[in-house]
Amino acid sequence: MKYFGTDGIRGIAGKFLDKKLIIKIARALVRFYKKNKLCKVLLVGNDSRISSDYILSNLESILLEYGINVENLGKCSSPCLAYITKKFNYPLSMMISASHNSSEYNGIKFFNANGEKISENTEIELEKFMDIKTSLGEKNFALRKNVEFLKDFYVSHIKELKNFNFPLIIDCANGGVSEICKQIFEKSKIIHANPNGYNINHDCGCTHIEFLRSICLKEHKVGLAFDGDADRIQIVDEYGNVISGDKILYILSKFYLKSNDKIIGTIYSNVGLEQSLKKREIELIRANVGDKNVYETMKKFHAEIGGEDAGHIIIKHFLNTGDGVLIGILICNILHITKLKILELLKDYKECYQEHSTIPISKPFKLNEDIRFLIKKFEKDGARIIIRPSGTEPILRIMAEHENKSIAKKMVESLKNFIKSNCL
Repeated sequence: MKYFGTDGIRGIAGKFLDKKLIIKIARALVRFYKKNKLCKVLLVGNDSRISSDYILSNLESILLEYGINVENLGKCSSPCLAYITKKFNYPLSMMISASHNSSEYNGIKFFNANGEKISENTEIELEKFMDIKTSLGEKNFALRKNVEFLKDFYVSHIKELKNFNFPLIIDCANGGVSEICKQIFEKSKIIHANPNGYNINHDCGCTHIEFLRSICLKEHKVGLAFDGDADRIQIVDEYGNVISGDKILYILSKFYLKSNDKIIGTIYSNVGLEQSLKKREIELIRANVGDKNVYETMKKFHAEIGGEDAGHIIIKHFLNTGDGVLIGILICNILHITKLKILELLKDYKECYQEHSTIPISKPFKLNEDIRFLIKKFEKDGARIIIRPSGTEPILRIMAEHENKSIAKKMVESLKNFIKSNCL
């Protein structure tokens, strides 16, 4: 698509996501509300980026002028926004966030009345409206309202699900969940929870896990790390081991699924997860990358659980989108109930080694026949290869999965060198 990627519209604020594009989005929303005859109110939330006020003020200049009331939840997580959207019957909500990206990025993603990320068809409809230049019709001024108090309902809901009382180490990535976590995890050590607009995801959170690992190892405690809008999670056990999304899915499957159930992963899901689930007669179905694609596949196959190794984990019984805080609490509840360590819950889980790397790109990338030939050669040697442009950053992602670590590393280096020499 022209504007939407794998998780909304995202880019560097003030450059790609400039005033011109923001106004296009606002005008598209006015048309979308009119065409679909929605109740004229938009719920808005944002993570802690310095550019969020700039984006919201430019959006509001159009929305309020043409009759769309804006109710502002303030700094929050994406799952908090999704929960409030569904609970209070908002027709649509908008999260201003670039998730795991650094502070110069920002983005916009939408949730429908069920607290689901909007469908691809809705994104296509919005894109068409974004490029229409004709008049929006008669002006009809609307109101802006602060509804930050609604976050308390999300906090209360999450706290009701919390059945354990042991302390944790919580890394908030200096993001939108910083204040929320201070209310939910009163007995835990909260780190990276002082956002200043620029430090979101900076050497912290689930994309920079080493600092949390060092603390967990030193204090012998379990740690939870989120990204900027807390729809992702990585867990660190008391021995400093990182428990990524695939392992979290496997633990959850032991307590929420039974034989002949299905679980949804992605093309990146480790073949070890597939094999471990198969032993328990649970089928792994692979979706395309992106938690929205995971969720759509969950609906298609009537699956209760789905997720990505990167940490987007969805359990439909609780929420229709990924929620790092919720998933962390559910895993800790399991630890409390079983009296087991995380590694004990994973003793029958085996996985292959995955080597990941990236290459910066400045234009659309397509696999040519020479690369396909090289991929087939590696696959004959027992590897699984994935090469794809990122949907959120101007980079090409390369992954090689093999039972031998050194072989996987060599394959990724060969692919990178070949692509740099022949394709860019």
